[in-house]
Amino acid sequence: MKKAFKKLQTILYCISIIEWKKFFSLYDKNAKHIIWFYPFYREHFWTQSVEREFGLINALINQNLSFRLYFKKDIGKFYNKTIFYMATSHYDEYKFSNYTSALHHISKQLEQQGNKVYPTSHETLFWENKVHMHKEFQKHCINEPQTYFLTPQNIEEIIQILSFPVLLKEPHSCSSLGIYKVSNKEELKNVINEKSLFKQNEAILVQQLVNMRKDMRVTIIGEEICLHYWRINPSKEWKPTATGYGSDVDFVTFPEKWRQLILDEYKKLKLTSAGIDITFENDNLDSPPIFLEVSPFYQPNPKVLPGEINCSYGEYKKQFRLKNSWDTRFVDIVFELEEKLVKYFLGL
Repeated sequence: MKKAFKKLQTILYCISIIEWKKFFSLYDKNAKHIIWFYPFYREHFWTQSVEREFGLINALINQNLSFRLYFKKDIGKFYNKTIFYMATSHYDEYKFSNYTSALHHISKQLEQQGNKVYPTSHETLFWENKVHMHKEFQKHCINEPQTYFLTPQNIEEIIQILSFPVLLKEPHSCSSLGIYKVSNKEELKNVINEKSLFKQNEAILVQQLVNMRKDMRVTIIGEEICLHYWRINPSKEWKPTATGYGSDVDFVTFPEKWRQLILDEYKKLKLTSAGIDITFENDNLDSPPIFLEVSPFYQPNPKVLPGEINCSYGEYKKQFRLKNSWDTRFVDIVFELEEKLVKYFLGL
């Protein structure tokens, strides 16, 4: 029930922000700019995040650009348009393990028809695809944890050179899911067998464990760092730093020494926008930043200053509040970021 109230509050708040008079004046069935709501995705309106779609509508309105919403499946009939759509596994109707390939196919086909598409076919390859992501890190010499790609053919060879404990990662996963800390060779093999990882994936990742108790999410659009925050594990033991695991959050401090390097490394990947997870060995900010992951689609956490809430950030996200709500703050930051993205993507 609480989740339903939170979703209703979010949707009503999104609706309250839109200038509906301008919406109807700019709405044009023949417009160049299209926001595509996939039919299956639309059926999950109450359970999936829709803030970005509202944010896109708001951004196009604020730029006085005519647009249309498209709800049908046959998006392939459009040529020479600008098409925005959202990354979700629902596009993979056939439920392949590599669900990201469906998005890549869609964007690539639309681009071949003269459309300017967000996400681009290049960007879709990075979405929840850790094998591609880390191969790109290695290609561009971006500092990452020592990473190996396990296959049935090389597993015995790689196991011999690992220093345990290590992290085993499923290629297509998010939000700290599909990550296993394993302490020895036997445990690694057991996880692979129990989860049938080789049946689901051509390769899986294994990484040497970085000694860290915090990491930093950096949100970049174009050439601008738009948002940053630390996720801090208060425990002495390693565990994922996602706020759902009880991590503290720091929106204030930033390692200015590394600002330009972070931007330079990001530019190598040729992304419109990305959420990047960065950490430092032994939490030493004088050591070079280690790039853990990058994703062109991400959930930003709205800024909360010290003393604003009397609970953990993770608990704050779960609460239903009429005032000082995480949900309305989330809408505000999503709308802000979507406007920056639209302006950069369209060169405005």
